[in-house]
Amino acid sequence: MVTIIVAAHGESAPALLATARMILGNTENVHPVTFAPGEGPEDLIEKYRAIMSSAGDSTETLILVDLFGGSPYNAAARVAAEDSSVDVVSGVNVPMLIETISAASRKNATLASLVKKATTAGTKGVRSFQEIMNPPAQDASTSAAQSAAASAATTAQGSTAQSSTAQNAAATGNGTMTNVFTRIDSRLIHGQVAGNWANYIGPQTLIAASDSAAKDKIRKTLLLQVAPSHIKTNVLDIAKTGRVFKNPKYTGMKTMFVVEGPQDVLRLMDEGVEVKEVNVGGVTYRDGYAQLSEAVYASPEDIEAYKELDARGVKMTIQQLPNTGREDMMKKLKEKGLI
Repeated sequence: MVTIIVAAHGESAPALLATARMILGNTENVHPVTFAPGEGPEDLIEKYRAIMSSAGDSTETLILVDLFGGSPYNAAARVAAEDSSVDVVSGVNVPMLIETISAASRKNATLASLVKKATTAGTKGVRSFQEIMNPPAQDASTSAAQSAAASAATTAQGSTAQSSTAQNAAATGNGTMTNVFTRIDSRLIHGQVAGNWANYIGPQTLIAASDSAAKDKIRKTLLLQVAPSHIKTNVLDIAKTGRVFKNPKYTGMKTMFVVEGPQDVLRLMDEGVEVKEVNVGGVTYRDGYAQLSEAVYASPEDIEAYKELDARGVKMTIQQLPNTGREDMMKKLKEKGLI
């Protein structure tokens, strides 16, 4: 296990960690360190070493600091200079922290792997929306060469995929994708989905099924921008999602579905998508909605849809994150006097 220390000027470190916990839930072995006016490097070194000495089974330590060359960095560098099991990465931001904490929870996590994850995530998290939407024009010859290479790669991948899906079809015989997880979340793809549930479930592909998002170019682009880079992700309308689910080419592909509300789950089922269980993770408040949990609200129409899903034999649980408690949806509706 690797201990993670987040150190920054003022109260930035506790605030960063609070943000990470909002997305990831409870985090273990991650410690904030403040640097207050009047304190010096020796105070920081004492705080670092106190955390390290109380870390238990941890054998390595990663210190994420705000400014390269600042006091939190300089103090951490002094500790790392005396101990090769300690490293320091500067420029800590929310993407870096989320990715590093998520990676640290894996059994094979090492200091070296977390340092690589931190530097990569911290850099990739800095983007310009306008540059993404309006990329600079490429040189014509370069663009043509890239297109040819992409075409060749696609052909090769297609041949491999066809062989693989043929094998899957023979093994499963049902000619559809495999639904490994269905989540109701009015935000569709965001930090909790991309940085937590997707890693926890480990699907081959993620589909955000929403008519409104599929038609909205800006929203679709934003959703795909925050999607996990290692999982193929699509934003499709409900009808197309059904067609893709039943496409023999994708037989056996482990797929995670995210929809905005229970009515969309019913529509997916009507389109032929097999749904046995639904995770209700986050539905934002609107006028006339009843509160079911800290993050889940329901309209009268939602409640009727939940009742219909229950009648169809679909198990529904309220659970925001993989490491938080689960509540049975129908029991919760009864407790609230809504059914």
